[in-house]
Amino acid sequence: MFQFFKKVFSGQKIQVSVPHARGLPITDMNQYGEEAESRQWIGVDLDGTLAEADAWQGFEHIGKPVPNMVKRVRIWIEMGYKVKIVTARAEQPDLAVPPIIKWLETNGLPILEVTNAKDMDMIELWDDRCVQVVPNTGNPVGPNPDPYRSR
Repeated sequence: MFQFFKKVFSGQKIQVSVPHARGLPITDMNQYGEEAESRQWIGVDLDGTLAEADAWQGFEHIGKPVPNMVKRVRIWIEMGYKVKIVTARAEQPDLAVPPIIKWLETNGLPILEVTNAKDMDMIELWDDRCVQVVPNTGNPVGPNPDPYRSR
């Protein structure tokens, strides 16, 4: 996928065909079917990921869009992926969701579902605060050392 985005962000034209959602291997399609595939989604954090993180100024204030992330979300949607905004703001949906929807529309994005919860159908989460771990080990992925890990 990194080569795909390298081409996209370099301005190269590409054609995309998505035979199945990334989170569900083709071999599992027979077992789970298209219904399971259609429920899969990619989560995108708001503050610090899709929008610049500013000091908290209330639910109405959302930072400027992060161009690379906005482009990435548009591409996913064009490819047929379901994208949701995953933000702690959604803990208070009556206050948080309307300004987020307005922000999305103002910045040329479609209305997306807004949540503060993951579920079993999420296939990826893009977030400025997360650390990916190797499954079942608790060890971080990549070269970044874990400052809390005993040596």
